[in-house]
Amino acid sequence: MSTYLKFFVLISGILGLYLNVQAGTTYAVVVGISDYQKFQPSKGDLLFASRDAELFYRYLTDPQGRNVPRENVILLTEEEATKSNILAALEIFAQAKPEDQVIFFFSGHGNSGVFLPYESSGIKPLLTHREIKQAFRNSHARLKLCLVDACKSGTIEIKSLPPSEYKEELSATNVIVFLSSLSDELSVEYGRLGQGVFTYFLLKALRGKADRDQDKAITAFELYQYVSKNVRNYSVKFNFQHKEQHPTMYGKFPKDLPLAEYR
Repeated sequence: MSTYLKFFVLISGILGLYLNVQAGTTYAVVVGISDYQKFQPSKGDLLFASRDAELFYRYLTDPQGRNVPRENVILLTEEEATKSNILAALEIFAQAKPEDQVIFFFSGHGNSGVFLPYESSGIKPLLTHREIKQAFRNSHARLKLCLVDACKSGTIEIKSLPPSEYKEELSATNVIVFLSSLSDELSVEYGRLGQGVFTYFLLKALRGKADRDQDKAITAFELYQYVSKNVRNYSVKFNFQHKEQHPTMYGKFPKDLPLAEYR
């Protein structure tokens, strides 16, 4: 298994923890920032981050996608995506019941331990990984997904537990953090795709391309395998530095936990 995929999993008793991805209610906060308030177009702004968010929102609310009610999905792009607005939006996760799911998607600038909201200068204000984790802790949802397309996003991790605590933790929640790059890497945007490379392959995966066994469900491991392989191959081919970008997945969950179904 790839060293970039770090599963903290209790193998025994997994079947009893599986989720039907259609069960319960989904709550999501989707953020994308291309045009930062204090950055110049040629020095710091991004090309497709807001479009990444809009396309992910479309996937969530599309009847042929996740078919999540629009009132359960908060989309914040450009000047709407201030730190205060993001933190306020994350409060929706507290509405989730144990049978529900919560999703946080972010596309924009990142740095070690932080994401940059719209008004950030790069120094302040900053949206910390700790603040995102706290929003997850405030939720009773059984499944919590954090999906990030940002440079150096690999600095956010879920703290591992001692083996004696695995069973109790898994019985309470499944937490998956899927990140576009390692802690010292850039995340590539590419004009031919009109998106960030990670988000492009993430959406293709969720819409069925990752389904290796053709059972109409995408598991955590299938998602990781498809996105990781394609992002690595695409980034080394088209990145001007010819360096691979390595998506990474952390969390506490069984690797064949179903995350999405498609039609």
